[in-house]
This record gives sequence, C-alpha cells and structure tokens, in this order.
Amino acid sequence: MFGSKSQLVEEVANTSFAGISTLGGGYQAATAIAALFFIFILVRHFDLFRYLIISSFSKQSNRSDIHIYSSELKNIELTTSLMGVMLLSLLVMRLSVFDITKTFFASLHPLSVWKIGGVSLVAILATMFGERLMLYVVGAVSGRNDACNTIWHIKLLHFSLIIILLSPLLILVLLTEGVVARLALYTSIAVCSLTLILFVKETFLLFRAQRFSIFHWFLYLCALEFFPLSLLLAPIVRG
Repeated sequence: MFGSKSQLVEEVANTSFAGISTLGGGYQAATAIAALFFIFILVRHFDLFRYLIISSFSKQSNRSDIHIYSSELKNIELTTSLMGVMLLSLLVMRLSVFDITKTFFASLHPLSVWKIGGVSLVAILATMFGERLMLYVVGAVSGRNDACNTIWHIKLLHFSLIIILLSPLLILVLLTEGVVARLALYTSIAVCSLTLILFVKETFLLFRAQRFSIFHWFLYLCALEFFPLSLLLAPIVRG
C-alpha cells in the first residue's frame, strides 16, 4: 500500500550476473573450442591416458614405466595444461553466474564476467609458475633436482588426468542450466576429490622411494599444494 510515508526504493539490477545467457557468444565459442581441443587430445593420446588411469590405482608407483610414452609427455603436459587453464577460467566465469554458487563470488561482482575470467586466468598461471619456481629453488638448495623435477612431472600428469576426466562434465556445467548443470558440477567435485587423493598417494610413494621423511612430505603438501590453493580460494571464501 502506498501512503504519505511510502518511499520509492531504487531497484538495483545486475544484468551482468543474470544467468548463462548473459555470458555472450564469445563465452560459448571459447567453450566450443575447449570441447574440440579435448576431443583432439583424447583421441591422439588415448593409450597414455588409459595407462595413467590404470596406474593411478596401483599400490606402487608405476611412473618409472612411463618412459614408453616419453615422446608424448612434453606435448601432453603442455597442451593439456593450456586446455585446463582455459577450462578453469571459463568455469570461474560460469560459477559467478550459477544460481547455487554466485553468492560465493559476491566480492567479484563489481567486475564483468570477462574481467573475472581474466583475473582467474592470471591467478592460475601465476600459481603454477610460483610452484615450479619453488620446486626449482628447493632442488637447487638441497641438491635434489631430480626428485623435484619428478614431483613437478607427477603434478603435471595428474593435472592432465584431472582435466581429461573432468572435461566432459565441465563442458556440461559451462553450457547447461538447471538439474543437468548441478548434477555435472557435483559429479565433477567427486571426481576431482578422488583424483586429488590419488595424487597425494603418488607423492607419498615418491617421497618414500626417495627416502624422504614423512615430515618432508607433509611440509611439501602444506607449502606447495594447500597454501597456493588457499590463496586462490581466499577471495571466494571472503566473498
């Protein structure tokens, strides 16, 4: 009811965060390119990915046997990492307008979705570069360059594995709405959690094989895995 004391409240409409339809054709084109890139990589390196998946569930580290695919490793690590960074940046853009996650990105809402994607892209690349630099420094100081290079190699392989396993689900999250998108997102979280557990197991087996103590393994996880991840998630949690 309107009365003498009634006031008109200005409605604040944030059309930039109304839904997936506001992301534009560039977003959909980038997602389509990522999907085609995924199909190309999977077909080209199918045997390698199948080996990685099977060996990840082994009780012992089988990475010493990976030399049979050594000619593919540099290509697969580079191409899959680039695709992964691209997909993760698009995912941040999508989650910023996703109905069940956009509240976590409240602190970033003053930015356009493309600026959010750009910031996430730079943050992911900076994190990867920082981790590689820290491993290089630790290897140089401790004289264990081989072990540090192997750790980085395992990290890239598992990142590639995560991206290949999650790509179909992430593409569904990027391009769909409603129940399908939610189910794909929840499944992605479950698959990612399982793969991260396998990665932690792999690093533990490596540290044990290199005769490092459990303390050094735990220190590595805190310094090079949990700490960078906390830096990436901190703005979202505060939002």
